[in-house]
Amino acid sequence: MIQYEGAKFHPRLLLQRRGSVVPFSCMVALPGALLAVVLKLLPADIGWPLLGLDDKDTVTGVAWSSVISLLGFIIVFRTSQAYSRFWEGTASMYRMQGEWFNATSSLVAFCKLSKADKSDTFVFKHTLVRLISLLNAVVLMDLSHSAAGKQGSGSTSARAFELELIDAEGIDRQSLLMINEVTEKAELIFHWIMQLIVESDNRKIFSVAPP
Repeated sequence: MIQYEGAKFHPRLLLQRRGSVVPFSCMVALPGALLAVVLKLLPADIGWPLLGLDDKDTVTGVAWSSVISLLGFIIVFRTSQAYSRFWEGTASMYRMQGEWFNATSSLVAFCKLSKADKSDTFVFKHTLVRLISLLNAVVLMDLSHSAAGKQGSGSTSARAFELELIDAEGIDRQSLLMINEVTEKAELIFHWIMQLIVESDNRKIFSVAPP
């Protein structure tokens, strides 16, 4: 698979062997292209009889219509597939954000009647919202910049901070440095969120019994 860097494109992507479909396409198309060149160079009274064909105009018309039909089918099929995959990815992204919002709002609501210390409940709510905001930004940057892992571990996190975050400076510096150094940023932040929930449940911050 070719790793694309954002929206940049270079003609060498078409010529590279690994991941490109151009070399295999040339292997399929080259025999037919060579045969067409040979038939074009040979005299009409020699080339066509070799194939057992006498009516050049009929053969040309059939070949032309066949190529146009096949090309139209491929274009329509590929376009419809790309369109459906685009909307599937867009719907999945919004579904992901909706699930995170639902989980965050539920956890905050579970603290409504908490009997724990108010300062602990306050810290839990603000830490949770900051981590969810940072997790959403990191995932979006991973999706829009999939080649970041090969360019350097800090490129994704650097671009993540270009998005609108909810007070990312409220997270301690050591945690931010760790996020910048690791490659699996989304997994690390998700693990922190799970740890935060477990620790908060142990301090009796949630006022709703688990199912």
